[in-house]
Amino acid sequence: MNDSALKNADSIRRPHLIQILSDEHSGFAASYMGNPDVQTPHLDRLAAGGAAFERAYANCPVCTPSRGTIFSGRHAHSGPVPGFFDTWKVSAPSTATVLAGVGYQTAYFGKWHCGIVNDQIPPGVNQDPKAFHGKSNRTPEDRRAGFQDWGAFEAIGSMFDSYYYRNDALEPTRMDGYQTDVLTDLAIERIRAHTGPEPLYLVLSVEPPHFPLQVPERFKRWDPATLTLRGNCDDTPQRRREIANYYAMIENLDWNIGRLLDALEEREEFRGERTCIHYMSDHGELMGSHGLFCRKEYPYEEGVRIPAIFHWPGHIPPQGIRSGLFSLVDFAPTWIALGGVQPPGWMQGFDWSESLLNGQTGGGPPEVLLEMTESPMWTPSYLNWRGFTDGKWKYAFYENRHEELFDLEKDPFEKRNLAPGHPRLAEMKDRLLALLAATREPFFDVIIEHGAPPPSQGHHLPPEHSDMGLPTDWTGPSYPPPPGYRGIGQP
Repeated sequence: MNDSALKNADSIRRPHLIQILSDEHSGFAASYMGNPDVQTPHLDRLAAGGAAFERAYANCPVCTPSRGTIFSGRHAHSGPVPGFFDTWKVSAPSTATVLAGVGYQTAYFGKWHCGIVNDQIPPGVNQDPKAFHGKSNRTPEDRRAGFQDWGAFEAIGSMFDSYYYRNDALEPTRMDGYQTDVLTDLAIERIRAHTGPEPLYLVLSVEPPHFPLQVPERFKRWDPATLTLRGNCDDTPQRRREIANYYAMIENLDWNIGRLLDALEEREEFRGERTCIHYMSDHGELMGSHGLFCRKEYPYEEGVRIPAIFHWPGHIPPQGIRSGLFSLVDFAPTWIALGGVQPPGWMQGFDWSESLLNGQTGGGPPEVLLEMTESPMWTPSYLNWRGFTDGKWKYAFYENRHEELFDLEKDPFEKRNLAPGHPRLAEMKDRLLALLAATREPFFDVIIEHGAPPPSQGHHLPPEHSDMGLPTDWTGPSYPPPPGYRGIGQP
């Protein structure tokens, strides 16, 4: 942030910072992005009055490493939470520690998923573990990335039967109602209770629209048969029902964002230019694209594209949909800069604050590094990979040496892999290696340059023990899905 912008931020005190984080919300599933089916009036209002990136990306499209990137400003492979089953490293700095260091009160409500420690199952949960869905582990205080006020959980996956751990309480508190509604209530209560001269940095993090696709009945307003599917989506009655529920979850989330915005306006302390708001998701969701359902861990647009909106009345001029390649690694440096803090050198992302405050278009990094790090090996289909996009081209290199190259302008649904024999392949590989070197890649560069070909066929368990995803000898997306494929949650 430039000196004039810093002075401007200090002239009204540092702004309150409200970060709204969802899980598995694809960047294409919002009305401000032109989706004709899902209606998101409150997100639309934030976008119209602020800046919404047309091309925003999750660098590592799976929950835990993506969240590590969000709160550290570092790529997953070189960050505090590199793998799906890792936990936040005890002394790793974060947005919370940096902002607390300049006087912010910090609060976190909702899904964390960066602190599953095996011995943190409370006695009350152990007495009846089946009564607590998902990962019922209590997050230890030293795995909370420095957030002070805590009302969170790891990963539940049950939207009507959720719970959370409050500060130093050893037993969880049940949520009475739909998860997004209750968590929004907690955030609103914290805003209403805020006292003192210090600004507030608050995170509201909800699981929806992550599967299972559960939502209050009053939000189920679609006839699935009328939905407009993406051009690479398998079209079945079941898939249409799932997408209808997915959109309903997003509309419930948008309704709750409206409630949160109303609560901010109720208090003069948080009204207007006193509060900067950001909305984003940790990754997208394929939802039937490329024949995959409840999956996101591939480099395809539906899984890596996310919504990303910055809204600060009186400071970020209304820009609506704006250009530039924003990615989650950019959030931390941009966020703390909007709070009046110079981004530290250990953050790897790009600081968009000056561009946002000055209403500039374009600029930013020429490409976005994409990756899947330490993927959870539930099935052989969960392959690690590294890749990048510059907005026109997308290139990915998988650990089994499979390569993909897509021309996003001519083939936006990524149906045609151009990699075999393409004249740009060597150039794209060199660009990827340069990105990995610049971000301290610890090993994948060795795989790319010196790896040995894998066996032609991996060993696969019977269907009842696997979701029959893509095997280790996979050669690219298939239409229709691989024989026997059963998406998570399908009969």
